Amino acid sequence: MNESTPNRSWMFATLLVVAIAPSIGSLAGLWIWPGATGSTVYAICKTVLYGIPALVAWRTISRRDLQSGWRSGTTPGAILLGLLSGLLIGGLIVLVWFAGFRDTVETEGLLGVMMESGLDQAARFWVFASWLTIGNSLLEEFVFRWFVDSRLRVLGLPFIIAIPISALIFTIHHVIVLAAFFDLRIVLIGSAGVFIGGLIWSATLRFTSSVIPGWISHALVDLAIVIIGASMLGFI
Repeated sequence: MNESTPNRSWMFATLLVVAIAPSIGSLAGLWIWPGATGSTVYAICKTVLYGIPALVAWRTISRRDLQSGWRSGTTPGAILLGLLSGLLIGGLIVLVWFAGFRDTVETEGLLGVMMESGLDQAARFWVFASWLTIGNSLLEEFVFRWFVDSRLRVLGLPFIIAIPISALIFTIHHVIVLAAFFDLRIVLIGSAGVFIGGLIWSATLRFTSSVIPGWISHALVDLAIVIIGASMLGFI
């Protein structure tokens, strides 16, 4: 047997677990067991989602790797790429929403959940918004770009095939979340947007060898979502 087979099997197994964990958590929390049980399953899945890549990173990333990623990700060109792509995508989202799209979208279900979570309180909302924009976007780039993309590459998938697979993995749990609150039209549009974002951020990682530009872009897109949420709650 090829000596690399056990290692490749382990890589595939960890990739599979990370790929399905957010979908299982979203299904449990929003569809199957809404409430305490679903929240517990969701939390466990989140721990798995971030824990496995964190363990792999701790075992494989050297200080030199971190320095190299920082240098390549903070060049003027890399930062400009992140800013331009994020402003373009995020700006388009905000423009479409405020140009009249918001008047055709049923938001009562999402608003109800936001109010139950206390996000109708301005201070709590902006704390959550800050986490979503800065922290969550970084974690998602770490998991879905650095970990997923690197596993697909090591497993031998060509770039042209690995990127859409990575974007699909990134999109699936977003579909589950969107479907819990919106009609089919919004689910399709939102899912397409997430998939395109995944393609762009995976390509950005491949061309810059750093998650930083993708993180900048992702954060700006999440900021656009925050602006929409704030408008729904009457904060802006």
